[in-house]
Amino acid sequence: MMDDSATSVPTGLHPDPEIREKLFSFYLETHTGAELGNWHKDIGQDARGSVAERQARIRENSKYLTMPAAEFPEQTEAYLKPYSIGHLADLCDVLGLSNDRTKDALYRRILREVHYREGWLPRVEPASNPPSAEVVMQFLAWFPITKGGNYEKDYYPVIHDELTDVFGNIVYEQVAIAHGTILKIDFHVGQPQGAGVGIEVKMPTSNSEIQKALGQVDQYLRRYGSELIMFVIQDFLKPDGIHFFQEELKHKGVRAVFR
Repeated sequence: MMDDSATSVPTGLHPDPEIREKLFSFYLETHTGAELGNWHKDIGQDARGSVAERQARIRENSKYLTMPAAEFPEQTEAYLKPYSIGHLADLCDVLGLSNDRTKDALYRRILREVHYREGWLPRVEPASNPPSAEVVMQFLAWFPITKGGNYEKDYYPVIHDELTDVFGNIVYEQVAIAHGTILKIDFHVGQPQGAGVGIEVKMPTSNSEIQKALGQVDQYLRRYGSELIMFVIQDFLKPDGIHFFQEELKHKGVRAVFR
């Protein structure tokens, strides 16, 4: 869950036939005979015949190439999840993307390209100037988190990896919000001593921890103002606690992503 601005489907979504064809062809070429058989069952088709005949039958009956843009990323995630790092690296090559880093990074990179190409996300070129909080928030709201954690710090690596992949080498961790203070922001996107977007990660487990987080927000606001984003992992909160936290952040004028 996240705030309304983050969950709304963007206007102007548009299917991109080129990337859909590249993805679909890759799936067909890399599926084993048994996997093709299961695919036939999923779409209610006969699984008999040569590999080429079965591939052609899937192509004729699959809705993947023509499905609405609003449904396409979720279906693409389902197709990509079983792939190994080797297959994901190969697919990055097919799509013209860098194939370095971890399996999760490649998985996110491919899905990010889908979101770029079909109008979900603005394409960002890494630069020395910080992006706006509105742009950063769009990426925080969607990127896949494939592994959960018990503590806030468990999520730092994947957040840092995603932000760095998108915005380049202007992402810093644990930056003091003011000279002489011990309070630090979890992530700063921009030059450390200059303007930037501040991202504070919170994973409260009780109302008292929510109150503590809200108490810190005012200090973060003095440093970042409207360029502050609260990234809230809601796994241990009850619905009423989530609602309370959302409403209090909204009252303070703080951008928030609830995941």
